[in-house]
Amino acid sequence: MYRMIVVDDEAWIRERLVHTIDWGKLGIGFLHEATCGEEALALAAEVQPDLILTDIRMPRMDGLELIERLKEQRLAAKVVIISGFSDFEYAKKALSLGASDYILKPVEDDDLLDVVARCLEQIETDRRKEALLKKADDQVNKRLPLLKEMLFSKLIMGHKPDEPKLREALNDFGLKNKGLRHACLVLQVPEPEAFPPENKPDANFTQFVLRNLLQDFLPNVCENEIVFTHADEVVCIVSSFKEDDELARACLTMFEDIRKIVHKIVGSTVIIGLGGVVGDLLDIPISYRQAKQMLLHGYLDTGRSKEARSATGPPKSGGYRLYDTEALINHIRVGNKVAALASLDQIVRENRGIRPIDLKFIYIDIVNSLVRTAVEGNGAAKDFSQFSLHFFELLQQSQSPDEIHGLLGDTITKIIDFLEHSQSKKRRKVIEKALEYMELHYPEELNLNVVAERFYLNASYFSKIFKEELGVSYTKYLMEFRVNKAAELMSDPTLKIYEISRRVGYEDVQYFTKMFKSIKGVTPGQYREKIR
Repeated sequence: MYRMIVVDDEAWIRERLVHTIDWGKLGIGFLHEATCGEEALALAAEVQPDLILTDIRMPRMDGLELIERLKEQRLAAKVVIISGFSDFEYAKKALSLGASDYILKPVEDDDLLDVVARCLEQIETDRRKEALLKKADDQVNKRLPLLKEMLFSKLIMGHKPDEPKLREALNDFGLKNKGLRHACLVLQVPEPEAFPPENKPDANFTQFVLRNLLQDFLPNVCENEIVFTHADEVVCIVSSFKEDDELARACLTMFEDIRKIVHKIVGSTVIIGLGGVVGDLLDIPISYRQAKQMLLHGYLDTGRSKEARSATGPPKSGGYRLYDTEALINHIRVGNKVAALASLDQIVRENRGIRPIDLKFIYIDIVNSLVRTAVEGNGAAKDFSQFSLHFFELLQQSQSPDEIHGLLGDTITKIIDFLEHSQSKKRRKVIEKALEYMELHYPEELNLNVVAERFYLNASYFSKIFKEELGVSYTKYLMEFRVNKAAELMSDPTLKIYEISRRVGYEDVQYFTKMFKSIKGVTPGQYREKIR
């Protein structure tokens, strides 16, 4: 049930509005009264109304000030102004302050019910939008760990194309940076061939154990939680306010504790590389390279047995490689399926050693770049969230590069179809709204620029989509619409031709006559004679 406050300093008006109108049929079940804006503001803070009907001129606080104070206190009620003053400046001021509508006394019940019904429809629309945005945020939050892993997997490999966006991403992930010192810790398990066949550890399980142990230990030594799997290693970025030497000692102490636990759980040793300390998270690639060098040369082989060292040699240093997905994403954006699939095939063909994790990151690149475009519309947000979540589930189940390659190709096709359908629906909706606006305002100045600006569109783009949707130019459509309206008015003998001309938006009667004849084949006077 909706809540509404009626505000007027005249008791008989409040009595009529509250008790003689059937508000229940609109779902309004809680009605409150106030004698002025000041009283209404206090009441609104208490009852949190959905809608406020208010007079403009009242003692102590008028309706316009009430709207301003509601905004200041972030009370999101829709406001309808009711006033006996027909001064347009009041209406304009009220609407500019955020009033939903403006209606003049004496108020007809049906007119007021229509206005309130429209406000309630808008409330429902706003609630649906809020719910969809919350759902989209929830979906994004579920993917944040994977997106954070993708970001740092790229970052440690030196991929830093747009620093402002990277810093924005750090903020989005809630990562602290200012005033901290950061060091990269790289942990590896020796290759399986370093162990006897009967004692070979499961690399994936060992990485899982390492990640979970790091997440347990990090809060004691670290201000951020940045732990991720990168190829055959687990990478941890330790951020602290400690001095550099103290930070390094804390990392080594933590590692020694983790090494012992891992050995007990999976019977495997762990090797470590610790990079130098940097003062900015975006410089962590430097620390990562130093950690890899330590691993390569065995500088920090704490707890590593002689047998393991001799059997493994230098640890494998492969990792997630960066692939140029810009062309692929651009082809998807413009809807070119053939070129998009060819671009995907080229990435796979030119990188024959491509692994499942690489292809998964490529997909996340695509989604991350397109998600804002895809969820612009209300329905699109819901549809895309469901579609993307379903694909993530399929992606997790896929193992081989060929399987993921095929899944990616199918998904790219579906994304393009989805974006085209979403854009088409959006365009149709804009044109429908424009036609409704034209029908209401055709007697006014209504050139292409006026209507395009009304819907926040570039005039040339609006002209293009208008013709594509209706098969006729905007100018011709408006001319035919006005002439047809004029033809309807011809049946009223009390109206002069020049009056009809003005009523349909033409001040120049001669120009109107010319337009009328070009459409109807006769002059306005001749047309009137024919229909008499």
